[in-house]
Amino acid sequence: MRMWERIICGVFLLSILVFCSPVTSETAVFPLPVVTVQPPANMTASVQLNQEGMYITAIFRGGLGQSLLKEIKVEVISPDGTRNSGVIGNVVGNSAVIKGSGCGDQVIGTAYFKNGMSYVILNEKMQYIRGICPADYYTVVDPCEEIARSPFFKPDPIQEIPAKKYVAIQANADISRIEVQFRGGFGQNMIKSLQVHRIGPDGSRETKELGNRVGDEVVFKATNNCMDRISADVSFIDGTKYHFYDQIIHISRYMNL
Repeated sequence: MRMWERIICGVFLLSILVFCSPVTSETAVFPLPVVTVQPPANMTASVQLNQEGMYITAIFRGGLGQSLLKEIKVEVISPDGTRNSGVIGNVVGNSAVIKGSGCGDQVIGTAYFKNGMSYVILNEKMQYIRGICPADYYTVVDPCEEIARSPFFKPDPIQEIPAKKYVAIQANADISRIEVQFRGGFGQNMIKSLQVHRIGPDGSRETKELGNRVGDEVVFKATNNCMDRISADVSFIDGTKYHFYDQIIHISRYMNL
């Protein structure tokens, strides 16, 4: 066989190997679609995030659940899939410095309590830092940013209920719906009515009456894939009324308001 024919045959065989070889492809999703859960009122915990370059500092800022808290695990996920984590304790001011990338890292915080319960309380997108992040990265557009700017997502001031009449509710988001449960309190048997309101970014409003037995629940259909506002008013048999709950509930949370 002549030399040029051998070359052509070699190229042909090589092309067959290339096109027939299995190729592994992986589609990454970033930020991760993580749903946060609001702990019961007596187990709330707060974490502050500070960013300096590619390093993120998570600081425990207290909460009603401080004495019940065991620890909070904070995980930093970079757009390339790199993960780093740290743990902070239940003393106000406890902190952990975690290395990120400066490329709009995602920070997820999970609170672990002494009774064995755990709640994902934090899911925040950090800033893209120019001059630190490599040039082949770019600012990720938050799909929920425009919805978050809605003028109807400005909670009204909360009125403090006296301790002897205190009541609590818990709101959880589950993909396309929001569940609001009654969690009890010293004022449980003094409730005349407890109204829960779902407020959408377009100003739409839906109200449902919540029962006063622990575990009673009302369910709202989420108006979008980002967030809705939930507020609640309670009236007592002595004629007093309080606007005691008003929060933004994140359905698919990409930002923390």
